[in-house]
Amino acid sequence: MSSRTIVWSLLFVLIASGLLADTIVSGTVTDAQTGAPLKSMTVAAYGASASETTTDKTGKYTLSLPSGEFRILAYEKSPTATYATTFAGNAESFETSTTVSGNRTGYDFAMSKGGIATGTVSSPDSIGSDITVAAYNPSGTRRGFTPTGNGAYRLVLPSGSYKFVAFDNSVAQLFLPSFYAGKRSFEAADFVSIRALSTTVVDFPVRAASQITGIVSDAQSHSPLSGFTVSAYTSEGVLAATTSTDRSGGYQLVLPDGRYRLLASDPERVYATSFFAGANSFVQTPELTLNPGQSLPNVSLEAERGGTVSGRVTAMGAAVSCCIVVAAYNSDGSLRASTRADNNGGYGLLLPPGDFVIGVYDDALVYAPKFSQASTTFRGATPVTVLRSQTTPVNLSLDRAARVTGQVFDATTQLAIGSITVSAYDSAGNLAATVSTTASGSYLLGLAAGKYRLVAFDPSLRYATAYPQLATTFEESPAYDLLADGTRAVDFALSKGTRVSGTVVDPSRTTLSGIEIGALSMNGNRVATTTTHGGIFDLVLLPGNYKLVAVDPRGRYLTLYFNSAGTFANATTVVVTGVGTTPGTLNFILPPLVRHRSAAH
Repeated sequence: MSSRTIVWSLLFVLIASGLLADTIVSGTVTDAQTGAPLKSMTVAAYGASASETTTDKTGKYTLSLPSGEFRILAYEKSPTATYATTFAGNAESFETSTTVSGNRTGYDFAMSKGGIATGTVSSPDSIGSDITVAAYNPSGTRRGFTPTGNGAYRLVLPSGSYKFVAFDNSVAQLFLPSFYAGKRSFEAADFVSIRALSTTVVDFPVRAASQITGIVSDAQSHSPLSGFTVSAYTSEGVLAATTSTDRSGGYQLVLPDGRYRLLASDPERVYATSFFAGANSFVQTPELTLNPGQSLPNVSLEAERGGTVSGRVTAMGAAVSCCIVVAAYNSDGSLRASTRADNNGGYGLLLPPGDFVIGVYDDALVYAPKFSQASTTFRGATPVTVLRSQTTPVNLSLDRAARVTGQVFDATTQLAIGSITVSAYDSAGNLAATVSTTASGSYLLGLAAGKYRLVAFDPSLRYATAYPQLATTFEESPAYDLLADGTRAVDFALSKGTRVSGTVVDPSRTTLSGIEIGALSMNGNRVATTTTHGGIFDLVLLPGNYKLVAVDPRGRYLTLYFNSAGTFANATTVVVTGVGTTPGTLNFILPPLVRHRSAAH
């Protein structure tokens, strides 16, 4: 044997024995109840790398580790294990356990016999070996987990209460996470009690997952964008799932069956948030329908490099430090983006190139809403032009608010009604502010000092639009004179009505959004109004006779009454005979407004 071979052999022995390791951690593993040493227990360290060893017959162990910080645990590696995993510092989870760096002796573990959670994970579809069952502490930290074998599992845990979940650990993500008793979220899941030396059966039915996949790319260059956050929201705006795009811009969302809206955002804040199908707001984003186990491929989103609108929000010359929201609105009034001002009143909004109305409101209702160029209404605001990769300064100054508060209730039952929209309109008929009632039917509006009319309507289309003091039209409703720092009480009694629906298209049968549909009384006063989305409108009216009119606020199309009438007098009367008795679908075809140019002659 050569001298070089001897040197390498000796070096290998030194490394294997840990004599050349950067860190040596040693200790003893014992039974927590009897103090007896435990042999054949596994002690593992996890950090930048992982290492493990086994205790000898005296319960002692030695770990040879590279330099760095490690978390260490002890567990019984046996199909018939009875001892629960123990974390350093007797922590409740791996993540909350103490860490070690550098040489340590006397790093001991006292292990307790646990209870056994066992059961099966089942599905109408074939269950693979990549399903993992995990137990979580009440705090939400993970206490233990194990893979299943053909759907069966066995997990040893200390005495206590846990929430159990079965999830698909495979890349394919074929199954949805399922909590015990079929619950779908940690918050809704039931606790399961585990007792030492007892066996508890915890079974899981799992459902096939639905998936949405696609690519996020640059809207101009079509280059893929990595590291973007793609989120799916329910129709109610609740976040259902989120993921990040890979190097090729691809993403995969795993979801239950249902209806979802998708958006993509840039954590680096170079690109503006983008909505699926090029929509300019969340509410206008088309919903995607997923059936159980369905996969929707090639659902792609394009993002534009944005510009920033930034500035300060002040009141009486001083920075406003609490509860201030700054928002950007599209020309149709839909929300494009929002943020909160910091403690110095500063804010920044990342937006795609285009024109936006910037608004600010106070959650605490100390200050009145304000829009760009000091307007108190959206319609009176001056849009701000956003340019790609540039910053546009917009400062906003607030005034003290007048407040309106009250109750909304069912006119027949006198019971409170939640989720009713209450809106205030200024003397010119412009919308000034809106709010939704609480579950107890109460509401609170903050407004600039001035004169306002108030309206209550039901977004769920159960109740007819209502006005204070039993007025039946907007023009006949009372106008309230509101003073800064004053509060006025205004209640609403709502009656259930009939849903009246229809469509609005142009002569080529293209659907028209943003068209205002008004239901007028027989003397021409406004009873209710709504706006088309995707060419569809819905109103709720009480029994009676009405004339309907379609108006384009942007002036692109002619104003027409129902049945293509050009005047109120010639309009066909729509008769609502009773609650629940609809007059059928009402359709409007709006011709473009022809503008004549002057010419020399």
